[in-house]
Amino acid sequence: MDSSILSAYFKKCFLAVDGLWFMMLEKENSFDKALKIDRKVWEVLPKIQARKIKELFSLKGGNQEDLLKALEFKLGAEDFLSELQCQGACIEITIRKCPWLALLRKSKREHLAEKISDAICTIEYATFAKEFVEGLDFQITSRRCSGNEVCTFLLERP
Repeated sequence: MDSSILSAYFKKCFLAVDGLWFMMLEKENSFDKALKIDRKVWEVLPKIQARKIKELFSLKGGNQEDLLKALEFKLGAEDFLSELQCQGACIEITIRKCPWLALLRKSKREHLAEKISDAICTIEYATFAKEFVEGLDFQITSRRCSGNEVCTFLLERP
């Protein structure tokens, strides 16, 4: 089987299972309970991703260059359309296309996007970055789900 077909299949499954378990828990309990559990998942998954990316690319961590390489791979592999800029001790992530927002729109749940972003984006990117560089602050300065043209995230030393 063509590896690109296989990759696309597993990517689609990953996205589907994330949404399905959330919706099942929401149905059984509540949106707030599902989001609470989702936060716990996103406190762990970025650590696993970061450690696997370190292994795949023989990255040591502890420096901004390795974090940039890892972020570039992660965002590309997850089908984000993004740009990364490094200015001194600050990394700026600009996201022009977000697959999660696209799924929420497709499922007519876009009205939940901002609340989900409040809970997940900060945890995901801060946790991922911490696996490479300790002590970075994470800040969201714009979000597509809040009506901005792009998402802009900053990782910087305080």
